[in-house]
Amino acid sequence: MARLKRSSAGLEQAVRRLAGMRSISETLEFGNGLSLAEYDTRIQALQTQLSNYNTMLSTLDQMTGQTALMEKELRNYSEKMLLSVAARYGKDSLEYMQAGGKQRKSGKQSEASTTPTATATATATTMMDAMIAPTGEGTKTNGNGTKAAVN
Repeated sequence: MARLKRSSAGLEQAVRRLAGMRSISETLEFGNGLSLAEYDTRIQALQTQLSNYNTMLSTLDQMTGQTALMEKELRNYSEKMLLSVAARYGKDSLEYMQAGGKQRKSGKQSEASTTPTATATATATTMMDAMIAPTGEGTKTNGNGTKAAVN
């Protein structure tokens, strides 16, 4: 995003005031260094300063864009370098990790994380079976949700 260029309300007012005073007299002087020539010199100095400032902002915007482009190119080159290490040594190699690659996540899940899920599923299934099973003679559930034959 380009930086906003600066203007000066005071400068614009001074230019209008200078034009009005020139309509009175081209050589208006009040003594003590107050003259139209000095006023015009100061106005031009501020105009030059603002012009230089705005030019520097434009240059800075251009440099910012160039820097962002160079960063993007470097990221792409860096990725290509890492992929080249992976192609030569493999993604599971120490060389790949030394170059900044991340170790692959194992596809195996730990037993601790699968056991509670399996237990919960088995319990839910036996509870459903107990609810659906007819309550007629010969079937009774013990406290664990399994059916026991009763004679």
